[in-house]
Amino acid sequence: MRMPDPEFDLVESFRTFIKRAEQGTAIPPVAAQDLKCLHELCIERAKRYCGKDGAVPLESMASACSPEANLPAVWLRHTQLRALYRQGLLAEWQHGTILEDQVFDLAAIIPVNGIRFDPNEFIQQLRAFRVPRATCD
Repeated sequence: MRMPDPEFDLVESFRTFIKRAEQGTAIPPVAAQDLKCLHELCIERAKRYCGKDGAVPLESMASACSPEANLPAVWLRHTQLRALYRQGLLAEWQHGTILEDQVFDLAAIIPVNGIRFDPNEFIQQLRAFRVPRATCD
């Protein structure tokens, strides 16, 4: 009988989630605040650990996000957002390393089927998108 191992279970939940996403499963919406907090954590780690590009261990991600966060969904949506950020496609909404809240608000809810969303569609929707601001406590 296997003893409960929360870290192992978290890794397994990620693997299962990503496998389903690779098959085109819809990625559920997440809290914009969780995306924002994960982005801020990645920026801090990138500053501290040169060359790591903000890679975050699962336990750090879990600490940064709300307790009820769907961590694999937050991670997958953040990965897509981070790719747009690195490519400079979010410059219109970027101030240094800070992104405007509407970026997180849209990334949290835009429909995503599979492991990627369409960057052009995201930018187009972002230009027309306005919702209340998320905060990171």
